[in-house]
Amino acid sequence: MLIVADEAIPCVKHYFGFDNEIILKPGRALTRNDILLADILLVRSVTKVNRALLEGTRVRFVGSTVTGTDHLDIDWLNNAGIQWSAAAGCNTIAVAEYTLAVIAALQKKGLLLQKNCRAGVVGVGRIGNEVVKKLQILDFDVVQCDPVRALQDKNFNSTPIEDFADLDIILLYTPLTKEGPYPTYHLIEKSFLKRQKKDCILLNAGRGAVINFSDLMAYGRHLIWCLDVWENEPHINKKVLLASTFASPHIAGHSVQSKYRGIDMIYKAAIQMGVLPDRSIESFNFPTTEISLGGKEVDWRDVILAIYNPSEISNQMKQAYREEEDNGLFDALRKRFIRGHEFKFVTLKDSLLTPESAPILSNIFE
Repeated sequence: MLIVADEAIPCVKHYFGFDNEIILKPGRALTRNDILLADILLVRSVTKVNRALLEGTRVRFVGSTVTGTDHLDIDWLNNAGIQWSAAAGCNTIAVAEYTLAVIAALQKKGLLLQKNCRAGVVGVGRIGNEVVKKLQILDFDVVQCDPVRALQDKNFNSTPIEDFADLDIILLYTPLTKEGPYPTYHLIEKSFLKRQKKDCILLNAGRGAVINFSDLMAYGRHLIWCLDVWENEPHINKKVLLASTFASPHIAGHSVQSKYRGIDMIYKAAIQMGVLPDRSIESFNFPTTEISLGGKEVDWRDVILAIYNPSEISNQMKQAYREEEDNGLFDALRKRFIRGHEFKFVTLKDSLLTPESAPILSNIFE
């Protein structure tokens, strides 16, 4: 069996090697000719999987090692009889913890209230729901907007996006959709931006084109931008990048553990669907790490920022775009930057927590 996989997916040979031939390719540059004779295709979100890519190939199973599915033409795959699976939820923890790191950095800089903070979460699926739980640990007052979920869950109270105002931070975790009763493409546009108060935080860790970047530049300058995803990736707007308080190259979900989790989930799905024989392989033990803050008393923000500091990544990304040509730079930075470990795989050594921080960190690391 021939398997073609995105070269950035870890452990492909460990999981799928067996008697199979493995070919690794850059995911964004994959073409139909690359997979013409492949039986299995393993991708990330950078590969558009559709009729143009797959028609006439031997591919009978597509595995995507990321949570989202907007890069997959699911209707066409189903009609073509091609089995598929996505690693739904593999990066939920990572994105929620990325959000906490941004909040910690903003609070340390005095850009976000530490008490009585009002937050609005747009998109309350797996990731958004986990973020809401984390915000509630920090005692944030949270309003939630997800009309699609409200249709499916009568107990879920969705605040209309038109009512989002007077908030201290707005957080976006929606998929990118252009059809249906609640499309998210350019959901954040002129009218939304104009009614937000000065210095409200706008954090996007969902999909870039949920924000209209032209409107953001024209009508959102009074807000504080924290962007992990971008319109037109990988050819992003340099002016938006440089005007952002925190910027990163679509790595919010790229924890060490989420990458292993994604390939593990796809391997198990392939077995369950009968694509692969059920063979016993050694499971990976998720890596762990240890940090020390010098034996001093610290608060929860110091600990989180020692694990992942969005300021450092942001400064490096901006510097790279000032000095280098935008010729594959975005993807190069995605490979270069290490998102780090999820919190529960980190041990704090030789430091004491402030009395206020100990229960917060305990609940966050749970």
